[in-house]
Amino acid sequence: MVRQDMVACSKNDDETLDTLSCGGIAVLQKKNGYRYSLDAYLLAAFVSERPGTEILDIGSGSGVIALLLASVKGMHVTGVEIQEEMAEMSRRSVKMAGLSDRLHIVHGNIKDFSGKSFDAIVTNPPYRPVSAGRINPDKSKAVSRHELLIDLDTLMIKAYELLRPSGRFYIIYPAWRLPDLFFSMRSNGIEPKTMMSIHSHMNSPAELCLISGMKGAGRELSIARPFFVYSGKGTYTVQMQDVFAKLALPKSH
Repeated sequence: MVRQDMVACSKNDDETLDTLSCGGIAVLQKKNGYRYSLDAYLLAAFVSERPGTEILDIGSGSGVIALLLASVKGMHVTGVEIQEEMAEMSRRSVKMAGLSDRLHIVHGNIKDFSGKSFDAIVTNPPYRPVSAGRINPDKSKAVSRHELLIDLDTLMIKAYELLRPSGRFYIIYPAWRLPDLFFSMRSNGIEPKTMMSIHSHMNSPAELCLISGMKGAGRELSIARPFFVYSGKGTYTVQMQDVFAKLALPKSH
């Protein structure tokens, strides 16, 4: 539970404090900037590492994925965020959640990040090439959606460099860019191992895919059953409800 005195001294006028749908965790976000979506829940639930695992979150943004992995799954997370204001805001979210002992946010460019290696890497990166689509005039939204500051190949090169041998790589990515993603992963020594397609409804095409890979692994891809977010009635499916349940904090937290 977030203490009200801490909230009062931590939230700025241009920010909101939002409780995650799984409950028990609050995160600061800009009112008009980039705001997290269901992607964060899906990716956090997809990560299948043990408590205590050393995780690197590339492009941690407002810190939602890192907060979920640290608080619910007991992992030790380092988030790297290039936007200084976003990194500073997410540090305050970490402090409010009481997770400073196992969640550390670094402001910096992942291209320049070095040091220890990690058991696993998680990322929800910008996915649109600069030449694809209109670039949002809001800087935080533009950086989060378009490859303005990092492209796919550079991301994979750094992931390989920072992963320990047989370390795992987790990403959520648009279905239309899967050929680019698989090519870049394999070219840079991270073999795709598991894929799950994400659909809004039962009859809609895949919009996103969850992919896990392994550094230096052999060639063998497992395709999980499709994931549907909404039922025909416009409510969350049992699958999506299970994600929220899986990410819920114990009542004793």
